[in-house]
Amino acid sequence: MKPISLILASLLLANVLQAQAPATGEKLPDVKVRIKNVQVEEQQTPQLSVSNVKMKRWTPKNWIEFDVEFDIKLPVEAGGRKGSYPGMQLNIYAALQEMTKEAKPKRIVLQGTLDLLDIPADEPCHALGYISPAAMKSLTMKDTVTASVDIQGWGVEIVVDGKVIAAKSSIGKSPWWEIKDNFSIMQGMVLNKMQTPFAAVFGDYDVPVKAK
Repeated sequence: MKPISLILASLLLANVLQAQAPATGEKLPDVKVRIKNVQVEEQQTPQLSVSNVKMKRWTPKNWIEFDVEFDIKLPVEAGGRKGSYPGMQLNIYAALQEMTKEAKPKRIVLQGTLDLLDIPADEPCHALGYISPAAMKSLTMKDTVTASVDIQGWGVEIVVDGKVIAAKSSIGKSPWWEIKDNFSIMQGMVLNKMQTPFAAVFGDYDVPVKAK
């Protein structure tokens, strides 16, 4: 028979582990998402004025910016119009042609995931994603890129609990990015705003994102 002290120690340890373990089975409130608009355009590197540093000369370059406008609705028990949703993912896909060293075009899709936080209900929301000038040049072999010429198609989808609950595309109504026979996907190429020089601009225009 185990000593009573050992039994008590085991029970105490089990209680501590149970208290430290994350809660399971907690169901997030049902949320409805509507993607209203997606604007894809080039945005030049912001020129910010700061003090106490020696300025350096440089030329702003074109970033590709994805501005995804959407709204959410929550049930009354989750706060309704005054509530906020804790977090969801936004996947962004951008199709373009990669120029090989042999000057042969090759279809490619750039993808990135934004982790959105504290999304307010019943008001217009925006999420911003970016493709860097360096990434675009490495693929297109062009010093200057424009969204209208170099982005040949885009798609966005919002994911909650691993399920796609809203999507929008510039190419038809089906998720073309799931058909991977004619192109390859490069993941992590679309950045959130905090990973770019735009982190300090636009204020509260866009919803918060989780730092990478």
